[in-house]
Amino acid sequence: MTSLKRRIPRVKVYCALVGCLLLAGCISTPPPCPYQGPPDVAPSAGCLAVIHGRILVVRNPEGKVGPPGGGARASEPAQCTAHRETFEETGLDLLPRQLLRTFDSGFNLYYCEIHSGSGAIQPRSFFEVQRAYWLPMEDFGGVDWRFAGQGQELERMLRAATAP
Repeated sequence: MTSLKRRIPRVKVYCALVGCLLLAGCISTPPPCPYQGPPDVAPSAGCLAVIHGRILVVRNPEGKVGPPGGGARASEPAQCTAHRETFEETGLDLLPRQLLRTFDSGFNLYYCEIHSGSGAIQPRSFFEVQRAYWLPMEDFGGVDWRFAGQGQELERMLRAATAP
């Protein structure tokens, strides 16, 4: 009888936790992948989105910053991985366009367009993301990037893309 009493509170706590996650939007289905075109294959992918000299970044629980992205699901095109992971980590529905770079890790970084119906930043993955926000380029040196040299590489890519 005592062991049954101990299990019931655990079940209640588990059910309450799942209910809170559902209400908070942690468990949500991303919108269908909008990418139409030849699929790329990569183990992981993410989006580089830029608005008015600011890039979309996420800060993980360790305080490290980088573009949104993550691991691919089985048979998922890399463009759709970038779309899904960006939605999960930021709540934004972006359209993957051009492959900007494939890093040594196999991570594909795509230039992604934000559209008027994308919505507001509202992370869906609270376990992976502490915060999602628009980081001004002039603040690149003041954050702790997820990978060494990442801020400088992103800045170089953005400057090259906007050069006359």
